[in-house]
Amino acid sequence: MKTWYPPCILLLSVLFILVAGCMEPPVKEPTVSVSDIAFSDISLKTMKVNTTVIIYNPNPLGARLNKVVFGVYYLDDTPVYLGHGEQTNISVIQNGNTTVTIPVTIENIQALNALGSLVRKGSITLSVNGSAFIDVKVTSFEKRFEQNKTFMARDLGIPVITPRGTSTDTVQQLAGLLGS
Repeated sequence: MKTWYPPCILLLSVLFILVAGCMEPPVKEPTVSVSDIAFSDISLKTMKVNTTVIIYNPNPLGARLNKVVFGVYYLDDTPVYLGHGEQTNISVIQNGNTTVTIPVTIENIQALNALGSLVRKGSITLSVNGSAFIDVKVTSFEKRFEQNKTFMARDLGIPVITPRGTSTDTVQQLAGLLGS
C-alpha cells in the first residue's frame, strides 16, 4: 500500500521544479525624472526650452514609452503657463536609463512676460511637470514627474542694470511694463 508514495513524491517534486522554473520575477515600476531644463535660444519673439527626461527601467525586458507629455511654467506669484512638450513612441532599454531631450518653443507674449519677470527679479524659476506612459509588455504605468530650476539673469547673459541716478524701483517699474 505504501508503494504509491515514492511515485507521488517524485511527481510532486517534478511539478514543483517545473512551476518554479516558469515563474518570472515581478515587474518593477520604472522611474521618470527630469535631469535638465535649459534655454537653447532666447529672442524677443520666441524662447526655446530643452527639457531632458530620463526613464530608468529596472526590468530585464525592454519597454515602450508610449507618450511623455508635460507643461512648462515660470513661477511668479503663481505658476504662469509657457508651453507644452510631448513626444511619443520611444524605445526604453532594459536594465538602464533612456534619455530623451524634448524642445518646447514658447511664443511671443509668454516669452516676453517671462523675460520681463527675469529682468524685474534678476532670476526666473522654470517648472516642468507632466506624465510618462510606459508599456512594459505585461503591464503599463503612468509615472508623474516634476522639476524646478532657477536661472539667474547674469548667467543667461541678460544684464540687470540700474542706470545712475535711477532708483531700483524705477527700473523694476520699467521691467514690469516690459512684462505687461
